[in-house]
Amino acid sequence: MSILEFVSPNFLPIKVLVIESEKFLPGLREILPAARIALLKKESSLEIKRLCAEFRADLIDELPNAPKIFEIIVARDVLTVGENFYAKLMAFNHLLTDSGYLLTEFYNVRFVGILERLRQGRFINNEQRLWAKADVVKLLDDAIYKEIHFLPGERAFSATEWENFGFENFNEDLTTKTWLVQAFKCTAEVAALKDVFTPEIRADLSRILHRIEYGIDAEENFQRLMTLCEREGIFDEYLSDFIEQVVVHEAARDLIRSRLIKKARR
Repeated sequence: MSILEFVSPNFLPIKVLVIESEKFLPGLREILPAARIALLKKESSLEIKRLCAEFRADLIDELPNAPKIFEIIVARDVLTVGENFYAKLMAFNHLLTDSGYLLTEFYNVRFVGILERLRQGRFINNEQRLWAKADVVKLLDDAIYKEIHFLPGERAFSATEWENFGFENFNEDLTTKTWLVQAFKCTAEVAALKDVFTPEIRADLSRILHRIEYGIDAEENFQRLMTLCEREGIFDEYLSDFIEQVVVHEAARDLIRSRLIKKARR
């Protein structure tokens, strides 16, 4: 199983960035026939250029600067090679659209193969970083990824001996050598909200709601809210979802909703 298991077929010209992982080009092109794929490769060769030509991928040697470019970033080794993992994840987050996601994988430190080597007094000292799933979740949370999914990659068959030692095999963690990861920039609900209206309208709506929430000229800002919704065609279901995502305090959410309901009944 590979991280491309997370990718659903799509016939739109979405933008995809592949980091130093040219082996994914054939699979991506099959799943995403119209995608605009860029391969970031620090050192290219004739074979790399041939692959890019065959699978219609642009070859680049550095990350773009502009934000919100790519729907998918494939960075298989971002958690296993090198350093500054947080900085790299933040850089990828900056490049993802609001509905975009990162694909990567990591070597599981709780895998029975690693535990067996430790029992035998052997530990492979190489450049590949080992992680526990909980640590990866925290790292991605810190790098502002909002929705994280895992699939098992390479597996072993039995963890019975280690379970007898008292190790918990939750979600088959002991028998999973590599975990595959899909990390979204936003939750599905937030991404959907951002797709409907322009950033300027969403910013105005958010600003007014926060002013109402914290009691800043509440009546005046409630009227501004009504005016904005009427002028821009902000419908009730969207406004309710937006309030749920933006307004922090539950009491304030209930108050705003009750005012909206009274207004609608007039």
